Amino acid sequence: MSSAFVRATALASALGPGLDAASGRLFGQPVPPQTLIGWPYRAIPVEDTDWRRRAQTIALAVAADLRGRAGLPAWRWAGLPCLLGSSSFSIGASEGEDPALERPSDFCRALAQCFGAGGPVIAMSTACTSGLSALHAALDMVREGSFSDVLVLGVEFSNRLTVAGFAGLELLSRTCARPCDRERDGMVLGEALGAVLVSSAPAEWRVSALAAGLDGASVTGPAPGGEAMAATMRSAMSQARWRPGTVDLIKLQAAGSPLSDLAEARAVRALFKPAPRLVSLKGAIGHTLGASGPAELALLLGALARGRVPPTWGYEVHDEEIGLAPSGGAAGELRRVLFNVSGFGGSVMTLALERSG
Repeated sequence: MSSAFVRATALASALGPGLDAASGRLFGQPVPPQTLIGWPYRAIPVEDTDWRRRAQTIALAVAADLRGRAGLPAWRWAGLPCLLGSSSFSIGASEGEDPALERPSDFCRALAQCFGAGGPVIAMSTACTSGLSALHAALDMVREGSFSDVLVLGVEFSNRLTVAGFAGLELLSRTCARPCDRERDGMVLGEALGAVLVSSAPAEWRVSALAAGLDGASVTGPAPGGEAMAATMRSAMSQARWRPGTVDLIKLQAAGSPLSDLAEARAVRALFKPAPRLVSLKGAIGHTLGASGPAELALLLGALARGRVPPTWGYEVHDEEIGLAPSGGAAGELRRVLFNVSGFGGSVMTLALERSG
């Protein structure tokens, strides 16, 4: 079985319609979110009143960036498979003048065409882990030799239904997300299109493992002790043949939820003594739900390419019960990264990334 690498990434998020701009802005002064139906929301700064036209504009910009970074000839793109993860697909279009709902596979096929990917198209939805589920399948395709390159998209575009649903569950903050902070009071949602090109060709970052688990404690939240999260991180490290002391950075799921952040913190503390460096990206781009995996992966690797670990927007006041302190700054000799994503329904996933040089 061959190795799999992250050949290229691209991103549109609340930090900007491009990855370079987003990576730079991540190190600047935090800015407050916009609003959607009265709730804080991290929107991609692309204005258009037509939902489908706006989605296409965003997709074409991300596609152009990814194709430029990947360096693949056009004929390779023509046969490239596209795996897309989302929790809402094109439901936002039904809130405007186009009330009909299209099949997720049709939405996926339209976005694949923006990238010029003419191979098989697969739509996947596992709540907030949808993007990483798509990445998981792509890794299998590359490692088994079915394809040398696979396009993975994590997509979450603005829609009122999702915000209303989370508001109804009383899971949203009225101000901003504060991951791991003592004053955290809920999530802030956001939209993103994250693109990851997985390849058998060696690149800077190798995917050493991707572990999946299930937390059956609740449909909408983890077990208080974070046992499933701990087991999934342990599984990823076992597959990668890492010891806890060799992990340099953990990208936390932490979105600013009082109970979920605490459960993840307990999982981290159960495995690591002391904990490695930590970062959460949801304070900056919002919780982008099904897009979280590819979007946060692109943003994190973009930041690390600058030689720095990004700060955690919203984290200011240490919480003794959490017992963790996210910290940014110079990356130094950072080599191994654990990358956590979890979501509704109990899906838990951990990606293990290692510099290949």
